[in-house]
Amino acid sequence: MKVRERKLVQLVDLRTRELREHEVESRNAKDAAEIAKEAAELARENAETANRAKTAFLANMSHELRTPINSILGYAQILLRRTDCGGDATAKLKTILSSGEHLLEMINEVLDLSRVESGKVSIALRPLELPKFIGSIVDEFELRASRSNLTFVYQVQGDLPEWIETDPPRLRQVFYNLLGNAMKFTVQGEVGLRVYVTSDLLRFEVKDTGRGIPCEDLASIFKPFHQAANNQLIGQGVGLGLHISKQIVDLLGGKISFVSEPDCGSTFTFEIPRRDAEPVSPEVTSPQVIGYEGRRRKILIVDDEALNRSFLRELLAIVGFESVEASSAEEASSLLNDSFDAVISDIRMPGYDGHTFCQSLRLSAETRGLVVIASSASVFADDQRLARASGFTDFLAKPVLEQELFQILGRHLEIKWIYGTP
Repeated sequence: MKVRERKLVQLVDLRTRELREHEVESRNAKDAAEIAKEAAELARENAETANRAKTAFLANMSHELRTPINSILGYAQILLRRTDCGGDATAKLKTILSSGEHLLEMINEVLDLSRVESGKVSIALRPLELPKFIGSIVDEFELRASRSNLTFVYQVQGDLPEWIETDPPRLRQVFYNLLGNAMKFTVQGEVGLRVYVTSDLLRFEVKDTGRGIPCEDLASIFKPFHQAANNQLIGQGVGLGLHISKQIVDLLGGKISFVSEPDCGSTFTFEIPRRDAEPVSPEVTSPQVIGYEGRRRKILIVDDEALNRSFLRELLAIVGFESVEASSAEEASSLLNDSFDAVISDIRMPGYDGHTFCQSLRLSAETRGLVVIASSASVFADDQRLARASGFTDFLAKPVLEQELFQILGRHLEIKWIYGTP
């Protein structure tokens, strides 16, 4: 009997120890889960803080980049309207304008934080006249090469299809990224673009005789924000070009690769499926506004940048508007005793900003119904929503393109335009 009692006591002790050990393990697991949960929450908060900082940085960069481009494109548009421009000067001005507009597309892509962060660069397929498309790129990079004392080589093996289906802005972005890098990192020698055409593929090869890519950077070259160790031009880019180019090529159903040898150069090759398309009619050029019918309209231009005011005033004067400039919202408020048909106001201004200015106009019975157009280099969707919430009648993005400006003025001032030959 004692033996049985002793065994029973031992069994009870064993079960008690097992229960205590299980309790300790459960408590430790619970503590570990709590620690993991707290760590995950802290990581999430840190990520959100970093993303907010990036968003603010990119929004500010967008504004800073668009401001000088506004003057470049603005005066190119004005010079194109001068009747004394010769044929060669006109062609060069059109090149400035088209290149500037493409630069805007590039800025919009790089500064779209949500797409860059998530890797969701979208594409929209449509017909493209391939020889004309490539010809415009070759013309631009031949000019760049000549300015840098480089030789630009362009070769085609096979017959280029006249029309293909692709995403033209995205495809152009890949060319600009690859050729731009080749030019940037080649001091002497040549940069080449070679096109190989087969029945089912289009292969493009960008080759340079530049400094090449260090071996330690080869595995990271397509990663976002990566710049090679031998890049003496760090600070002149953000390291997104190759990353975005790979995303675009992948989305187009292709692949991109490269070979590089330090101090000898690099060759980037990308290929995409050949999708032949039916020709489409050329876009009809919109007629150029040269004036308007009826009484002379008066516009108040509010902007702290003198070049922005000057360009806009000159463009408006060309088609018959009278305009008055104000360098601040405070100055603009003092001028409102005069009768204006519309106000075009910047948003980011020192002190009394455009939002506060517009809100004050809406609170006054005299100016409550005045057409007030926001013109800003802060063009994200949230910026436009905030402008409308502040009472702005419409939103005109900078750089200001004359066609969009006249569309907005015509719509809100019920103007009947007089057109000439573009």
